[in-house]
Amino acid sequence: MDLVSDFRRALRLFRSSPGLVLVSMLSLGLGMGVNLALFSVIRAIFFHQPTLADRDRAIGVEPGNSDQFSYLNYRDLRDSGIFDAVAGYREVRVNLHTGTSADSLSALVVTANFFDAARLPVAMGRSFGAAEAQAEGEPRLAVISHALWRRRFEADQAIVGREIRLNGEPFVVLGVLPEQYQSVALLSAPDVYVPISRLVLPTMVDRHNGNALSVIAWLPGGMTSRQAQAAVTNFGRGLEQRYPVENREMGRPAHVVSLVSRELGDSPVRFVAPAILLMLFGLVLLSACANVAGLLLARAAHRQRELAIRTALGARRGHLVRMLLAESLILAVAGMLTGGVLGLWLIRTLNMLDIPGAGAPNLALEVSAWLAAYAVLLTLATGLLCGLVPSWRAGRATVADDIQRGESQIVTGRLWMRHAFVVGQVASCAVLLVLSSLMIRSLYRLTAMSPGFDLDHGVVATVHLDAARYAVDGGLALAEQMADRVKALPGVQSVAFANILALGTDTSATQLQVEGGREGPPEGGPHARTYVNSVSAGYFESLGVAMLRGRDFDAHDRAGAPPVVIVSEALARAYFPNEDAIGRRVRQSSGEPYAEIVGIVRDHKHASYGEAPAPIIYYAYPQRTRVSNQVRPIFLHVRTAGPSAAVILAVRRIVTALDVNIAAEVMTLRQAAGTELAVRQFGERVLTAAGVLALLLAAIGLYSVMAFVVASRTAEIGLRVALGASARQVLAGVLGRGLRLVIWGMAIGGALSMAVSFALSGLVVGVSAADPISYAVTTLVLIVVGAAACYLPARRAARMDPLVALRRL
Repeated sequence: MDLVSDFRRALRLFRSSPGLVLVSMLSLGLGMGVNLALFSVIRAIFFHQPTLADRDRAIGVEPGNSDQFSYLNYRDLRDSGIFDAVAGYREVRVNLHTGTSADSLSALVVTANFFDAARLPVAMGRSFGAAEAQAEGEPRLAVISHALWRRRFEADQAIVGREIRLNGEPFVVLGVLPEQYQSVALLSAPDVYVPISRLVLPTMVDRHNGNALSVIAWLPGGMTSRQAQAAVTNFGRGLEQRYPVENREMGRPAHVVSLVSRELGDSPVRFVAPAILLMLFGLVLLSACANVAGLLLARAAHRQRELAIRTALGARRGHLVRMLLAESLILAVAGMLTGGVLGLWLIRTLNMLDIPGAGAPNLALEVSAWLAAYAVLLTLATGLLCGLVPSWRAGRATVADDIQRGESQIVTGRLWMRHAFVVGQVASCAVLLVLSSLMIRSLYRLTAMSPGFDLDHGVVATVHLDAARYAVDGGLALAEQMADRVKALPGVQSVAFANILALGTDTSATQLQVEGGREGPPEGGPHARTYVNSVSAGYFESLGVAMLRGRDFDAHDRAGAPPVVIVSEALARAYFPNEDAIGRRVRQSSGEPYAEIVGIVRDHKHASYGEAPAPIIYYAYPQRTRVSNQVRPIFLHVRTAGPSAAVILAVRRIVTALDVNIAAEVMTLRQAAGTELAVRQFGERVLTAAGVLALLLAAIGLYSVMAFVVASRTAEIGLRVALGASARQVLAGVLGRGLRLVIWGMAIGGALSMAVSFALSGLVVGVSAADPISYAVTTLVLIVVGAAACYLPARRAARMDPLVALRRL
């Protein structure tokens, strides 16, 4: 009952202080709202919970020589009896043909037993079962996502049983997945689920593990992860003995991982990244808490005599502390109501955003019991943080002294604590502003940085092939037809095609063997793996990459001719440091012939802007239409004499006219190679928004402190004016006091920023973590904003009438 009385008393007191409640709700609401949204994002990415039956028993299984199983190896694992159930899946692109056009969809190719093993729910219709979806029968069945059903089929209830054309083949839609379904693939929202077959995965007959199926298994009762790992390792040894070429090194220790670890890897990023994000955005909430704590501290100072009298009349100090904590908790609840509305709006907004490079709104954030529990925990922690110092001060009150002292003396004696709050706010704000400045500067440097090829005179057509129809030649004949027709367009200087897009979202890497030498770079050089690409003749001319020595590919470099390759400068340096690479022969594995190096090209960026010059090997596209057994789109590169955007429509018409069943996206090379920049820009905007929010809260806190100082020292200021102090001196004194707090905060924040910046230096390209311009800009912004926050209270003090002020003595 005492606690209920405390809450009732606090509510009555707040009715007379609407300004305090409003400021607290806004400050805490902003801080809590962004933290609720951040918690949803972290849980969706780093603690992804796919929709699966018996999720606590489900694990990811990886062989010792790869992170995936080929379909044939998967089938042997399924039949081994090690696990209760084993299912596999792979993300691919399929073309949905409607009328005279085709759209590229994200598809999850799954094993026949996938829906049976995972026991996935459907919102409409049904899913396919193992008996009807055997790969050998080339089943034409599909289950579509709720998003595709609404977006492409206008939520038509009659979709179940209808035929759709995928990759030019008819598929029957059996069902629609629920709206809140969570895919097993992290940050992916597949549009359609189809059974594995040659129609959608022509490489299923290849036993090599590279680029095959991700595998989920369900542990039998009593089996531990360690036992499962040992069993899969023994299973891999057996497969390596039976198929030594295809399953090379499969007998190495296997990996049994959680479903999240399989997507994010075993690196500490899974735990470090969320901790850093929560710390950075926690600074915003701490700044809001400092504002409210400062307001409550000022309020408690004005009530100190009242609290002392309560103590003299028999109130226990514990009761006073509880009463003040009840007040701060009510403010925290009010802030959570505001923050909850903001958080829900942010979650909804983030769900509608495209993740750069992912292509579809796929965060799938949701309001869950975990989010509700986090909101309760955040409310309690915020209430405690806001009320801890005021209640502690109340608990240390000296009854006789507080009754005898004047109110102004009580107030001014508590200022050091509010000063500490402001210093902390400025410090946290400095950290966020320095990081956002570094990101902005890095992004500016990247946009001005040359990747080593010409971004301004290039167009890229990403052509998604029907996997089965172009399985034999990898789309070579189609690509050559497209190149011939596009080359005839006005303003086109050269046309080529490739298997991988430089600075795109996909790479492939390998280890090389040098004829007569060791495998890998000499003496364990810095590049243990080499990027691989297959390109046509004219590729380097189309990108504007200089040929340093040797020759380009030509019409004679086709299937049946001696294999040839072109390498980058970095590869020549790494593998042939003291000799000429031209004429030397290399290969990827002992199962293939050596290829002669016929040219060396200038280094350029391939995987990311931040990478050092990396070894790259280029195969002639007609001799190797795929760099791996993964089916990739064809990237048609067009070099133009004038503005590249002028030929986009013409290129699209030519590409789609050759085959109405293929889907293509055509854009400038700058757009196609801009995924990394888009991701960095997204991060920079998030950090900048957090920094601006923290700056706003710090300015509010500094203003309230200085206004409090002026109000509490009215008599003192009046006495100084009466004794001859000028308005300028009073103004300078108040401004100086406020700016000293800013300077202290900047000093502490600068040291913290330096430590955080060096820890995150890998995210900053082209700019030092100790970049003086970023720190100078942050300092200038904080001083300007700090001076502006102090100016109004200082001007009020300078204009004070000394007669009115002296009456307060």
